[in-house]
Amino acid sequence: MDAIRGILQNTPPLLLGFLALVVALGVKMYQDPAITTCDIQLEHTKGMLAKNFYSRGGRGTFQAGVLSAFQNCLDTNSPGGCLEILNRLAYFEEQVRLVPQECGKSESAGFIIKGLLKGLRLMVQIGWGDEPPVNKYNKTSWFETSDIGLFCRMKNQYIRLQGKAQWQAFAYDFVLKLPKATELPKKQVWDRSLFSYPCRALR
Repeated sequence: MDAIRGILQNTPPLLLGFLALVVALGVKMYQDPAITTCDIQLEHTKGMLAKNFYSRGGRGTFQAGVLSAFQNCLDTNSPGGCLEILNRLAYFEEQVRLVPQECGKSESAGFIIKGLLKGLRLMVQIGWGDEPPVNKYNKTSWFETSDIGLFCRMKNQYIRLQGKAQWQAFAYDFVLKLPKATELPKKQVWDRSLFSYPCRALR
C-alpha cells in the first residue's frame, strides 16, 4: 500500500487525471457496451453547457435564462440587447470545438446541432432585420468583426460535424424565410444575407 501511495504522490497530476478518465471510460463501457466514446464526450459537453450556457447566472454574469436572452436579442436587435446571448454562443462554440468530428452524426449530438442552428438563425435574422438590407454591403447590420467571426466559427463547426451538403440545405431553405425575402430575386436574397459573408476573409 505504501508503495502504491508513493507512486501516486510522484505521478504528475495531469497524468493522474488522464488515467482516471481512461479507467472511468473502461468501467462505463464494460458496464454498458452500447455506450461509445462519443456518448461519453457528448455527455461531458452537455454538462459544461448546463453550467455555463443554459443556466441563469452561468459564468457569473448571466441574469436571464438562455431563451430569454435569445428573445431579448431578437426584440431589440441592438448590441446591448444581444450582448448576453452572443457571449453565451461564444462559450457554446468553444465547447463544440472540443467534440470530435466523428461524433457529429451521433444521435447523442442532437443538442449540439440544434444549438448551432438556433444560434446561426438568430445571427442571420439580426443581420437581415425586419426589412431586407438595402444592398449586399449592409448585410452585417451593427455586428462588429468579432461578432461576424463568431458566426463564421459556428458555421465552420456545423460543416465540420454535419457536412457541407447539410449546411447548404439549411442555408438555402432558411434564407427564403426571412422577412420579405420572397419579394426579391433569389440571388439578391442570398447576397444580402449573412450566409453569403466570405468567412475565409477572417482566417
